[in-house]
Amino acid sequence: MTRLHSNHAPLFTAVFACMSLTACPNDQSTSDGASASDTQATGDPTEGDPTATDSAPTTTDAPTTDGTTATTGDSGDPGEEPPPAGEAEESCDAGDEAFVKRIVPLLQGRKPEGMREVQLLVSAIEQLDAKGQDGRAIVARGLASGDLYLHRWRTFFWEQLKINRLEMKSNYGCYSQPTGAGDDGDLAAYIRDNDAEGSSFDAPFTMADVMMSALRLDDLSPMYRADMFARMARPLSGANITQEEFEVNARSNYGEIFESSYLGRRSGCLECHTSTESVTYNPDPKYNHFWALPGDFEGAIYGDPKGRPEEELYAAFRWTGFVDDEGPVTPWGWSGACGRFTPGTGGDILGIPGYLGGALPEGGQLFDIDPLFKTGFATLASEGLMVDGDLSVAPDQALAYLTAVNIANGVWKEMLGYPLTLAHSFPRNEKQREILGELADAFISDSYSLRTLLVEIVTHPYFNQEAPDLCDASNSYHMKAVFDPFSITAADPNMRGNGVGDRVQRYSAWVLIESAMRAMWWELPVQQIQDKEWNFPSVNFLRDQGIFLKDAINGFNGVDFNGLLSWENQLASGSKQSMEGSCTGPLGQPCAEYEWIELMLVEASMVPGTTVGDIAAAIKDRLITEPTIDGPAEIAAIEGVIGLPLDTPMSQADTGQLESGARRFAGMLLSTPQFMLSGVPSRDQDPAAIPAFAVPGTDTESLCNVHAPQLLGDKFAWTCSADGLKLR
Repeated sequence: MTRLHSNHAPLFTAVFACMSLTACPNDQSTSDGASASDTQATGDPTEGDPTATDSAPTTTDAPTTDGTTATTGDSGDPGEEPPPAGEAEESCDAGDEAFVKRIVPLLQGRKPEGMREVQLLVSAIEQLDAKGQDGRAIVARGLASGDLYLHRWRTFFWEQLKINRLEMKSNYGCYSQPTGAGDDGDLAAYIRDNDAEGSSFDAPFTMADVMMSALRLDDLSPMYRADMFARMARPLSGANITQEEFEVNARSNYGEIFESSYLGRRSGCLECHTSTESVTYNPDPKYNHFWALPGDFEGAIYGDPKGRPEEELYAAFRWTGFVDDEGPVTPWGWSGACGRFTPGTGGDILGIPGYLGGALPEGGQLFDIDPLFKTGFATLASEGLMVDGDLSVAPDQALAYLTAVNIANGVWKEMLGYPLTLAHSFPRNEKQREILGELADAFISDSYSLRTLLVEIVTHPYFNQEAPDLCDASNSYHMKAVFDPFSITAADPNMRGNGVGDRVQRYSAWVLIESAMRAMWWELPVQQIQDKEWNFPSVNFLRDQGIFLKDAINGFNGVDFNGLLSWENQLASGSKQSMEGSCTGPLGQPCAEYEWIELMLVEASMVPGTTVGDIAAAIKDRLITEPTIDGPAEIAAIEGVIGLPLDTPMSQADTGQLESGARRFAGMLLSTPQFMLSGVPSRDQDPAAIPAFAVPGTDTESLCNVHAPQLLGDKFAWTCSADGLKLR
C-alpha cells in the first residue's frame, strides 16, 4: 500500500484510500475492529531460534537469551524487524489553530462555523494558557458537553453497540422513544448502583433515556449494562425453522455481538492469540509482534485462556423461556417496550450448561451476568485492576476491564482513524500497548468518563502533529509506528516510523454526513426507522456512505468509488436535502427558517462593493475554513463552477445565476479532501481574509455567547463582544 504523505492536497485533488483486512491468526494487517490488550509479553526464549513463539506471561521488560535487556539492532536475523532511523520520538505540534480545526468535527460532529469560530476558540486557549491553565484541555472538555456533543456521541455508541436502525431487530420503541427520564444523570446513576433484577426507578424509561442519561452523568457503564437486556427484546427472526434452531441462531447472533462490542474478543481468534500467549509472541523484543495488557482475562471469563465451546458461552444469552412479553420483571423498572423477562432458571430448551465468568446455574440468563458487570465496574473504578502474581484476574473485573479497554480503543480509532490493535484485538508493538493502557486507565479511574477519555486523546502528542513540509523533525516519519504498525518493515530506514499521512482518513460516516447537513442548515438523517417503514429515500445514501443499518449492512469507514458517486449524486448540486430527521441552524439557537446559503447571499448583498469572489470566499470559509483564493488557476476553476467572473460586483450579477453557481460551488467543496478527510487541517489563515459579512448567529459575538458559558462556566470571569472573548 502506498503511504500518504501529509502535504496539503490541492483543492481539486481526488484522494482514494485503500484498506485491507486479514484473518485473525495472520499478523499482516491492522484491524478496524475491537481492541483489548497491553503488556510486553515474556517467557523463556527458545535457544537459537529468534522467531520462536512461546507462552507470554505478561511482565514489564523482556530479557534476551543472555539475560540482558534487548535493544533494537540490525542483525538481519530471521523475524527481526529493522530498526527505525532514530530511536527518539520527536514532536512537531501544529499549533492551536490546527488543534481547534481538528477537535470541533470530532467532538461535536460538525465543521467549525468558519474562521470566526476557529479564532474565537484559539483566543480562549491562548488566554487560558497565559493564566497558567491548560487551554487546550479546558476548551476540549468544554466542547465535550452540550446538545451537539450528546447527539454526536449517542450516535457513535449506536454504531459501537451495533444497534439496528431498521426492520424488526431495531426495537424503535425502546431505542428511539425517550420519556424524559434521561434529561439528567439520575437514571444512569440509579442503574449504576442497583441490580437489574429487584429494583425499580421511579418512572418508566427506555434505552433512549439510558444512553442520554449515561452521557450526562459521564459514566458509560450503565449504558452497556442496560443494552445487554434491551437488545434481547428483538432478536433475529426466522421462518420455517424449529424453536430449537431459532434459539441456536439467536444466541449465536447475540453472543458474537457481545464478544466484539463488549469484550473486544473473538472466540475464533483465542486458539492463537490470548492475553497470556500468542503465535506471534517472542520473548526477545526484537522479534516480538505481540504486546498484551497484563492479566489472564480470557481464563477468568471463559474458564480457559483458549476459550471454550461457543454454545457454552452463548448459553448465557438464553432467549426462549427468558424473554416474555408477559414476563413479571422489567430491568430497573423500565418500559415494557425494552423487554420483559421471566428470570426462572429452569427449562433451557437446548439443555446446554452455560459458562461466562464462572459456571452458570441451570437455565442461566442475563440476570446471572449483570451482577458481575455491576461489581466489576464498581471495584475497577474504585480500586483499580487487581492482577495476582500468576496473572489471574477476578471474573467480574475481567469483564469490566476488557469492556473498558474496548471502549477506549474504539474511541481512539474514531478520533485518529486507526485502532491500537490488530485484527486479533491485541497491540503489535510496545507503543500501541502503552497508549492503550494509558487511555484505559484514565477512562476507568474517572468512573468511565467519556469526556476524560476524549480529553486524554486530543491532548496526546500524536493528535496534533504538523504536516512534514512545516515540521522541523529530522524526517517525515518521526512518530512511533502506532497508526501503521507495519511501517517498521520499510526498506528505507527513514520510513520505519509513522507520519501525519499515516493517520489521514475519511471522517466516519455520521460525522461526514452531519457535517454537510449542519454546514448548510439542512435536515439531519433519520437516526432509526420504525419497524416496517424502511423505504426512506435516504436509506440507500446512508448505506453507501458506510452507516451501520443492521447486522447484514454493518457499515464501513473508508473511501470507495460507489460511495463517492453516491455522495456526489446527493450533494453536488448544493440543493437542500431532505433526510427527514431533525432540523439544524445556528449554534445554540432554534432551527433556521432558511438555508445558510440563502441567508449568506442576503447578508452579502447588504455590504457595498461585495463581489462574486467575496461570495466564493465566504463559502470556502464556511465549509473548509479557507477563506483565501490563491492564484489564477484557482480563480479560473471557481469561475468555471460558479459561471461568473469573481470580480463581478454582486449588484450586477443575475441573482438566480449567482445562487445556482454558489450552490454548485458549495456542492463541489463538499466533495473535496479538505472537507471529507481528517488528519491534516488547512493551514493557519490570514485573519484579514475572513469575509466582512456573516449570517446572524455565526458572527463572533453570537458564537462567543454560546461558547463562553460552556467552556468557562463560573470558573473564570469573561465578557463577549464583537471583538471576541476576553478573560478578565
